[in-house]
Amino acid sequence: MLKKILFLFCCMFALVNMGMAQAAPEINKVSYGITPDNKLRVVLDCSTLTKATANLTPTELLVTVNGKLSNVNNRQYFPAKSQTVRRVTLQEAGNRVIVHVPLKTALQGDQYKLFNLKKDNVAKRPERIVLDVYNGPAPEKRTTTSIRVTHSYSVSGGIKGKKITLDPGHGGTDSGAIGAEKLLEKDVTLPVALKVKDLLEAKGAIVSMTRTTDRDVFGPDASDREELQARVDVAENNAADLFISIHCNANTNREIGGFSTYYHEKSKYDYLVADELQKAMMKTGNFQDLGVRYANLYVNKRCSMPGALVEMLFVSNRKEEKILRSNWFRTKLAVAIADGIANFYAHNN
Repeated sequence: MLKKILFLFCCMFALVNMGMAQAAPEINKVSYGITPDNKLRVVLDCSTLTKATANLTPTELLVTVNGKLSNVNNRQYFPAKSQTVRRVTLQEAGNRVIVHVPLKTALQGDQYKLFNLKKDNVAKRPERIVLDVYNGPAPEKRTTTSIRVTHSYSVSGGIKGKKITLDPGHGGTDSGAIGAEKLLEKDVTLPVALKVKDLLEAKGAIVSMTRTTDRDVFGPDASDREELQARVDVAENNAADLFISIHCNANTNREIGGFSTYYHEKSKYDYLVADELQKAMMKTGNFQDLGVRYANLYVNKRCSMPGALVEMLFVSNRKEEKILRSNWFRTKLAVAIADGIANFYAHNN
């Protein structure tokens, strides 16, 4: 009797494993667009991590994905702005999906790239397979030195005429931190940054923005590095004298709150501007002072001009989340940030 029970148990276990092994990953969304660096990006959202391979011929690029289509009604796409791709067609073949990419002109092996992007729980992005097809020769891989100084910056002479880049954190598909009552970080950073822009321009500064609407800066389904570098590029392309990234904080401990400002010491001015911003924000009310902190954050490290990243309270703290919803306090924050920037230039005049 015991042998029969063990035999039945083993059979059931084997059947379950077979079912699991046969369950193919699902492709449940297809998106595409032209990125700022002029390449067609096709993104397949997948239920689980899966493999994909590419085969290039003179007339077509074929991508084979392990998986099945699920809730994908449109299976043919026409990227009108692509100079190299005629269309993108998805075909299901058993537990595989074939992505046909007929070409207008023959590609070289370095003119396309196929890779995976891992699941991002914070940004609520699934496992993805990404195909990049360049409209021209693939760009050379940039090194740290190629990102560095492309222009000189100025800190003397007051704020008038200074070129300042403001970076409202997150946006588009990236909500940033989510508050206890569902306030999204991106819905705070943008309106505050826009108010700061108006205030700085009234003081005579020339202001550029990494974004002025709720969007991704790089483009559809960028990697973290691509998105952050696109923000740095805005500052570099505008020959900015200062780069300020605006964020809200969050913590699993909902009692933690307060202001903090981060810098990366490329020069003595990085700490000085961070210190002025922190002091100005602390004047907005009776909040915890978490201080000025050194950090190896990408945007602070990669921009060639002085810069800082401000954390305007915690959306995870219910009291602070509530006050961050109010327009009057957002205006107060914007005034503080603008004053901090003006004070930095006044003290280095």
